Amino acid sequence: MLTSSFSRLLLVTGVAAAALTACDSTRQIASESSADSVPASPTVDETDVSFNREITQGDYRFAVKTYGSQEPRVISIRSYRGTAQTIDPLRLEVNGAVTNVASGDLNGNGKPELYIMTDNKRANGGLYAFEFGERGYTPITAPGTPGGTAGSGYTGQDTYQISGNKLVRTFPVTTATASATTGGATTAGSTTPTASTRTVEYTLDNSGKLVMGQSMDARP
Repeated sequence: MLTSSFSRLLLVTGVAAAALTACDSTRQIASESSADSVPASPTVDETDVSFNREITQGDYRFAVKTYGSQEPRVISIRSYRGTAQTIDPLRLEVNGAVTNVASGDLNGNGKPELYIMTDNKRANGGLYAFEFGERGYTPITAPGTPGGTAGSGYTGQDTYQISGNKLVRTFPVTTATASATTGGATTAGSTTPTASTRTVEYTLDNSGKLVMGQSMDARP
């Protein structure tokens, strides 16, 4: 009787240990086509790839693909550190065709950022950005309409690039400048529209927010 009770105790202990081992094991990252992927992924035709590029930042590597040639397109992002994926494959819908991707660490916190640019010309469009950590990511909010005089004449058509530790945003503006003259005399109330290109620089603070810096106009 004592032997039987002892055997049952060993069996229960073994089952409990196996359960703890299963709980402590690292969760396997789901494949991009898996129904268990988080977050939920839009359905795509994986044969219709319109953009495909890999980019590195330190020991991180990002694989970026775009599916589809019509709105809305779907971006697929895979993040690796070494050979290990750092997040479940991420998919999101975007406006515009992807034209470029760039990586950086603008705030110097050791967490790489991924910047995805599209040809969306609508105001405050064309940029999707993320900061990545060991096992997750945080979206970086697009900068929005420039404040103060930097936003004067702004109508969209943004382009973006990374320069050093800054995000550089460029867009066309048309402003009213000096009064027009006729026969050497100034015509009251008349102005001459002047086309120029404005560049606005942004830094990334420690909270992951883009902060506007200096702006500069350049005439063609």
